[in-house]
Amino acid sequence: MENQPQRTSRELTGRDKARLIQLLRPFLKNDKLQRGAYKHVAEILQIHPRTVSYIWRKFRDTGSTTSNKVGKVGPKPTYSKQLVQMNASTRLELELDNIWDGVHLDEKCFNADKDRRKVYLVSGEKPPRRAWKSKRFVPKVMFLAAVARPRYDEVRGVFFNGKVGMWPFVRLVPAIRNSRNRPAGTMVTILVNVDGVVYRDYVLNKVIPAIKASFPSANKRVVLQHDNATPHGAITDSELAAVSTDGWTFVMRRQPPNSPDLNVLDLGFFASIQSLQYKKMSRSVDDVVRHTMEEFDELNHEKLDNVFLTFLAVMRLILEHSGRNGYALPHLKKESLRRAGLLMSNVSCPVSLLL
Repeated sequence: MENQPQRTSRELTGRDKARLIQLLRPFLKNDKLQRGAYKHVAEILQIHPRTVSYIWRKFRDTGSTTSNKVGKVGPKPTYSKQLVQMNASTRLELELDNIWDGVHLDEKCFNADKDRRKVYLVSGEKPPRRAWKSKRFVPKVMFLAAVARPRYDEVRGVFFNGKVGMWPFVRLVPAIRNSRNRPAGTMVTILVNVDGVVYRDYVLNKVIPAIKASFPSANKRVVLQHDNATPHGAITDSELAAVSTDGWTFVMRRQPPNSPDLNVLDLGFFASIQSLQYKKMSRSVDDVVRHTMEEFDELNHEKLDNVFLTFLAVMRLILEHSGRNGYALPHLKKESLRRAGLLMSNVSCPVSLLL
């Protein structure tokens, strides 16, 4: 018996099937296989004789050994080439909008603690104790944040730090039962399930009033950008028109699909808040809310401006790659340029990319 290499898959490759046909040809006599041909070849290839018979009969009838499973079994593709090209074209269209009129919206869950932590200890030092009943018992709260490009507000004569606001999806309710921690009737913080109704209420009654109170704009036109999450479709143009008062005009824009790099919150600002929030010990939902809001308020506006510069560099890379996302995030050395007083306010773009 010939030495047969061990197969890594139960399916025979095209080369295996071609070898099977070549091994069967010497057994042909008057266009018929001699008795025992299937068994002999099956022993050589270490497969079942019925498999040999099936492949031979298919080759004899159709002249092909291609599997009928191709395209019929396995996971179905979640995208098509046409959809990918459509998404790429949509990413290019976003570059035409004015960045100074945009307010980026997004939600994020902030956890009280990481699953794993790395600590550096001196000899004899004990690590801090961390204990939860289960990972699902770690408190977490979802927040809605709204940010814009930091700038000087010439109308009000103050500097706008870019932070429109951040709001937790929670509400206070009286405790129904007594517990060892508090009596019944004590106001406790519970999480709110974020659906279309809740999201619309937060945007219309929290985000937009905050924009009117702090956002610097000469033409009072604001483009609210968010992703394509299902609850985001609950806000209609008529509802935006109803809150577009006092000369303000609000327009809702959905960012392109599969494009978290086109939202400054996903691009890096949420990560900056999360890294600082993890440095504080949180034991409850109230702690998570308090610490997250503290870090949002205390985070320097230069961090947000850094993310916006990265966002501009990403927009240039999108133009260079015809809307696709096969690129690494750029490193502009913003901190060293800022210390040297050479930090640019915008990222340059060749004219050839805009034609």
